[in-house]
Amino acid sequence: MKIATTIEEFYPYVQNAAEAVKAYEGTGFKYLDYSFFDSVIKPEISPLLTDDWKEHVLKAKEAADEHGFTFVQAHAPICEIRGKDAEAGIIATNRSIEACEILGVKNMVIHSGFYDDWKRADGSLAYYKANEPFFRALIPAMEKHDVNILFENSAVSFCPNGLFFPASAEELNGFVEFMNHPLFGVAWDVGHANLDARDQYKEITELGKNLKALHIHDNSGKRDEHTSPLLGTCDYDAIVRGLIDSGFEGYFTLEATAFFKANNNGQLAKADLEIKRDAVALMYKISKHILSAYDIYEE
Repeated sequence: MKIATTIEEFYPYVQNAAEAVKAYEGTGFKYLDYSFFDSVIKPEISPLLTDDWKEHVLKAKEAADEHGFTFVQAHAPICEIRGKDAEAGIIATNRSIEACEILGVKNMVIHSGFYDDWKRADGSLAYYKANEPFFRALIPAMEKHDVNILFENSAVSFCPNGLFFPASAEELNGFVEFMNHPLFGVAWDVGHANLDARDQYKEITELGKNLKALHIHDNSGKRDEHTSPLLGTCDYDAIVRGLIDSGFEGYFTLEATAFFKANNNGQLAKADLEIKRDAVALMYKISKHILSAYDIYEE
């Protein structure tokens, strides 16, 4: 299994996505995940609602080609998916799908919408129906650019007052079945699962063929800390065994953007860039150790 990571790790240090790509030189990583996560709400690094959005993507691709990196995954923008701002969300997400083709990316992870209207106790069907118009609107672009949209699991602890968001393999598989299109699938976030103390092996193997991507990070089980694997309480033995037994064929993609926690507000609020690069290199070595222990590491 090959190791990848999100370029969002370096967004606080750079002016654009191309510079974030270059920051990975010498860290061990060869495979990258392009993050459009904040492209609508904080568009400074990688905008999607500006006239020159495609230029930003092309420059990131050029930087990757120049420095020997390959984009293998992406994260869709956070945006409104119903109401008066849904149209902007559809435009931004469709553009991110087109960007995936430019980058050579097949799989893009997405968050479906949080709504107070539907509670976990009410079940999933109403929630699926509420999300359906947005995701149906993406299908033409998905088909045109041959890009999978992968629903990501949340955690029940993220759902105050009982609201619903898919958090289990059963709920994610149900959403894929409901959408009933071959370009929809699942991304499993191991940190979110850890917040609910889920049986990672059981959930991963239950996802089966729907599982096409991962978000790898760790936490204490109390907060979504997004720290390095093996620095929290995630059961990585169970995770790796699940990936092996499920036949997972994707990348071991890190989303560990907070190796250093922002506990300070002054001069120490952010690590020096070179220290951050050292931390990223260490996360590669940790990930290599995890996969090598099960003899599934690939360059």
